[in-house]
Amino acid sequence: MEKLILKAEKRNIFGKKSKNLRKKGLIPAILYGKKTENYPLEIKAQDFHTIYKKSGDTNIIDLEFEEQGKKQVRNVLVQDVSYHFLNGQPMHIDFYEVEMDKLIKAHIPVNFFGESPAIAKGGILIKSMNEIEVEALPKDLPHEIPVDISKLINFNQTIYIRDIKFPSGIKVLVDEDTPVASISEPISEEELEKELGEAKTVEEVEVEGETEKADKEEEKEEASKEEEQPEEKKD
Repeated sequence: MEKLILKAEKRNIFGKKSKNLRKKGLIPAILYGKKTENYPLEIKAQDFHTIYKKSGDTNIIDLEFEEQGKKQVRNVLVQDVSYHFLNGQPMHIDFYEVEMDKLIKAHIPVNFFGESPAIAKGGILIKSMNEIEVEALPKDLPHEIPVDISKLINFNQTIYIRDIKFPSGIKVLVDEDTPVASISEPISEEELEKELGEAKTVEEVEVEGETEKADKEEEKEEASKEEEQPEEKKD
């Protein structure tokens, strides 16, 4: 596997002033971990885009920076990326330093590939899972889990977790009988209109209750954020 190296520098600008960094093509970031104190960094945006395309959230990055005149190299995962709600540009990055000899859990994205004969006959592909939870040493975490849908030859056929060949060193934390993808029979226009009509009726009945529930969840989330310890949050 290609070694992924990302260079960074210590950051001395915080809060609202961070917008000045972004104007210079830099992204504010924070490094932290189970045994690592919060360490503010700044990353060149172009460098991050290049590396993140290859690493995603599951491949180890060698994060390089200087601390008190000494070169530091930390093994990290991208824990979180905050994006601007309008232009979609990264606003802040969280890097989590991992212990290379400790097992960690991660959700690995599923990559569906191949051509299903059943789809060619008019069948409908149903993707039951877009990611699969696994446990492994950091170095063994795959970038993605490939699932070949060309095995779906007939209608009502299913690919289960047990049908997937996982890389060595990976422990799957999902029941082997869990469906990952399946093919349903073609549906007529009359059946489709009927289902859409029923769905609309259900939505009209439940929308008021769901809206109230969403409002309460949002209030709880905001309250939770206010109670978080400042030292555990990013700048």
